[in-house]
Amino acid sequence: MLVLQLLLVSGVLSAVPAVDPLRTFQFRSPWTGEDLTCDRCPPGTHMTAHCTASTATKCAPCRREHFTELWNHLPRCLYCDNFCTDNQEVETECSPVSNRACRCKEGFYWASDFCVRHSECEPGEGVRTKGTSQKNTVCEQCSDGYFSNSSSALETCVRHQECAIGQTVLLPSSVYHDSVCGTCDSLANGGEPLRTFLSDFFSMHRMRVVKMWRFVTRYINRSAPRKRGALMHQITAWLAQAPEEQLRKLPQMLKDSNLKTIAEKLEKRLMEIQHKIPNCSLNLLD
Repeated sequence: MLVLQLLLVSGVLSAVPAVDPLRTFQFRSPWTGEDLTCDRCPPGTHMTAHCTASTATKCAPCRREHFTELWNHLPRCLYCDNFCTDNQEVETECSPVSNRACRCKEGFYWASDFCVRHSECEPGEGVRTKGTSQKNTVCEQCSDGYFSNSSSALETCVRHQECAIGQTVLLPSSVYHDSVCGTCDSLANGGEPLRTFLSDFFSMHRMRVVKMWRFVTRYINRSAPRKRGALMHQITAWLAQAPEEQLRKLPQMLKDSNLKTIAEKLEKRLMEIQHKIPNCSLNLLD
């Protein structure tokens, strides 16, 4: 009998719903002094009147640009005060139940409370893992047989090309540039193959800025700035359109600009090509 009574009591107790502390709050009525358990207002609303012994809590929806994210008994909703600023964009707009959420724009990631541009992998490096809105770019050194000749936050290392049948390596590859393929005749005949060869040769060899500037101001542009990038751009543009008779004098022009080392490297490479290819005669740079 006692066991049956306990089971009945247990059944009655289990049928009584437990009070959810997240959805209720304690309130002492200033008029009666009575301690009350009041319902909170659901997300997206706020309280307009406390409950009484006979009435429930009164709630009202949040007005525009305001929100409540949790069950609450706030007298007013919270203002959507999160504004997306420089290098940010809206991920989730303000709603009655959430503040505005921002994220970094494409090409930027979150670091130290700012959106920072993804790092670029330097020449000789490729992207191992692209940057996200939360993480920076991860770079890796190009392995044997691969190269990267630009700074990029997106590009991976590229496999070196293999010269086609009948062609030879005019300029060897490295982690910084691809191999340049061609024939002896293509160089000897001048034209576009020669210009491409010379342009790639210059890009593969680092020169002191002061010597580059001396060469550019003497032969290309007297008002050129002393900046490596701008000087290299002017040299490349000049090689693309200079008369061939000027190109044939290039080694001497380099020597006259105190670029003797680069001139000797150019002559040496042309001699190596000539010796490597049977019956090859390169008399174009006298």
